Amino acid sequence: MPRKNEPGSLALLAIFISFLFSAVGLGLICVSQIHLRISAYRKSSALLAYAAENGIKQEFAFLAARVAAAGGPAVCTEERFAGLRAEIEAGSTAVITDVLGAAPPFTIEDGAGDQTWTAGTEFALQTMTAADRYFIADFQGTSRSTGRLAGIAPTRQASLDIALRLLAGHVPLAYFPVLIAGNTPPEERQRILADNSLVPIPQPGTAAPPSISFSEDEVAPAEADLLLKKAARVKFLTPGRLTRTELRTALGLEMVDEPVPDGVYLMESDAGLGGVFVQGDLDELVLAIEEDFQAIAFAQGDHVWLLKYSFAQDRTTFLSPEGTREFERIPLGIVLVNGAVGALGGGIIAPDGSAEIAADSDAPCVLRGASLTIVASDKIIISSPLIQQGVKWVGSIPYLKDSTSQLILYATGRDLVGDAARSGSVVLDPRAPRNIALQASIAAKSEFRSVGDPKNIVLAGGVQTASLALNGSTLQVLPDERLRTPGWAPDNAPATARPLLAVLSLKPLQWRDE
Repeated sequence: MPRKNEPGSLALLAIFISFLFSAVGLGLICVSQIHLRISAYRKSSALLAYAAENGIKQEFAFLAARVAAAGGPAVCTEERFAGLRAEIEAGSTAVITDVLGAAPPFTIEDGAGDQTWTAGTEFALQTMTAADRYFIADFQGTSRSTGRLAGIAPTRQASLDIALRLLAGHVPLAYFPVLIAGNTPPEERQRILADNSLVPIPQPGTAAPPSISFSEDEVAPAEADLLLKKAARVKFLTPGRLTRTELRTALGLEMVDEPVPDGVYLMESDAGLGGVFVQGDLDELVLAIEEDFQAIAFAQGDHVWLLKYSFAQDRTTFLSPEGTREFERIPLGIVLVNGAVGALGGGIIAPDGSAEIAADSDAPCVLRGASLTIVASDKIIISSPLIQQGVKWVGSIPYLKDSTSQLILYATGRDLVGDAARSGSVVLDPRAPRNIALQASIAAKSEFRSVGDPKNIVLAGGVQTASLALNGSTLQVLPDERLRTPGWAPDNAPATARPLLAVLSLKPLQWRDE
């Protein structure tokens, strides 16, 4: 049998194989082109996302810089404040312009290399919380950014929700973590800002530490007049100060125009128990917790007074040199000392009513749920830690978020009955421990001062004064994070003398890629 022509078959096979490899090669070339295009698309998409992200970041940084540039609260006239609430409720955002020094939408345009972006922010009122003499306005804004690339038509958008909280009116000083009040020269402001011994600590959930605020107004001694009227259960928004006769009546003394004798008085009226008034200097004022009772002991010379009250039992006991009195009600947590407090601290109360400050103890001395405001016309000397019950500690840092207590110290610098000038300072006792924790808002008309050996002071709350004299000590200030919570406000706190406009907080809420 003759053989087939094998060379012809091989040629066809070679052609087929060549075609196959050519097809595979062309396919690979197409795939590589598709891959390059996908890579280019991914790169462009990533660059667009970066551009949009840059716009958001730059926009938020701009807003944060405007807040920092304000340098603290701005003075607002009584007339402006009177109409401000109605203006905000009507939808106006002019107050934001007043506080930040720029008008919404705060548009920025910028770029780097082939990337460009445009961003802007609009705000709208969310809620308004009104008190007797001030209000808090919560705005929510949305920053929107558009990213672009040179030579490419598509764009990329991103947005960030922002919460802006403003204060307006006679603002409680407790809202300011660090406030230097008074006519502070610019060079002194720079020194304070550069002082490494003053260390503001960021609140949880925030990246930046709280700002140091400056105000031209001093800490107002007249605020003590309102607290005295409230403690005496007098209509405290009426003008003028209590006369000697009115004060003696509130203290249960004879209605004559004579000075109040030295001593400790528990105020009461038909409306219930008021606060405590002390005439004369105190040697010691001791805070302590006895089971479910808040105890406050007063030592003046050879005499001791002891006030104890329980929220759970709705009961009060007042021990004095004249005897013991019992009440089925709770007093106001306001203690007014028309004089100086020689030593203030947490301690223990003996069964006989004697009190002792425990200088080295970190035991709580302010009962859970208690709100205490301690006012002195002269100076207050802090001799031990002041700790609130139920505070969460992270290392050596206390966080007040879970606390239901409050402690406010206020040195007015003026006699509570007359007009004589007093020291108005809060001083750390040289015998106080080297590491001392204070969980309080401290307002002092003249100065907050540390004396003796340098100390490490951790202040959870704030300090508002005309002068800080740390003298080698370190003051770490952690703001009360509860002040960022809607519906929570400091109770019986001294406020600013004139209406102010201030930013309480600016924080990011939610990021979205669109």
